[in-house]
Amino acid sequence: MRKHRGPAPEDELFRDPRRLWRLREAVADLSWLLRRNYSAKAAGELVGNRYQLTGRERLALSHAAWDRRERSGRLQSDELKGKIVCVDGFNLLITLETALGGGVLIRGVDGRLRDLASVHGHYTLRAETEAAIRLALEGLREIGVRRSHWLFDRPVSNSGRLASLVESIARELGVEAEAEAVDGVDSRLKHCDGVVLSADTAILDSKGVQWYDLVEYLIERKIPNAWIVDLEDKG
Repeated sequence: MRKHRGPAPEDELFRDPRRLWRLREAVADLSWLLRRNYSAKAAGELVGNRYQLTGRERLALSHAAWDRRERSGRLQSDELKGKIVCVDGFNLLITLETALGGGVLIRGVDGRLRDLASVHGHYTLRAETEAAIRLALEGLREIGVRRSHWLFDRPVSNSGRLASLVESIARELGVEAEAEAVDGVDSRLKHCDGVVLSADTAILDSKGVQWYDLVEYLIERKIPNAWIVDLEDKG
């Protein structure tokens, strides 16, 4: 039986108002340093040590901070009708699996939602995997996307199996989609001849990339009870 992609035991700390306040302060500090071109690694360690953050909090910190560089390529839902989209497969599905499984999602300074899962070359299908794929494909159909091209990192285990599952569910739903396991996913997405679906800052910050936040669209409409820890800078 497949395991759920639910919360880790240490995620209960995100329910502690005092720790959450401290984490928000850390995110604000790290964002300040990044805007002044400090090394992300060195600055992250400095801030993490100052606020005595746990490993899980440091991961959330790294996902939430942002240097506020301009991201002009974001499209709205009504701009996707009839378009082709390139999907950052693992990035999208793991986030949706986490939302469906009751795991924690971090809303960063840039407003994007990100999970705290660590794949590190190994991915295992979860109880939420098929539902997440179905949800994404149905959402793309609602928006009016003409075709989606899903890319999964070939070196990660089960990438080929996951690509086959995407195509199988797409045929069942009658939507046009193709999926493949490839090397150099980030590079392929940066040069996508279409709109990119990803929350990866390295991709979103690339010059000329048009992107769309499918996760936000789906969670707002389909998973309203998702556990979201808001670390967005309100200042």
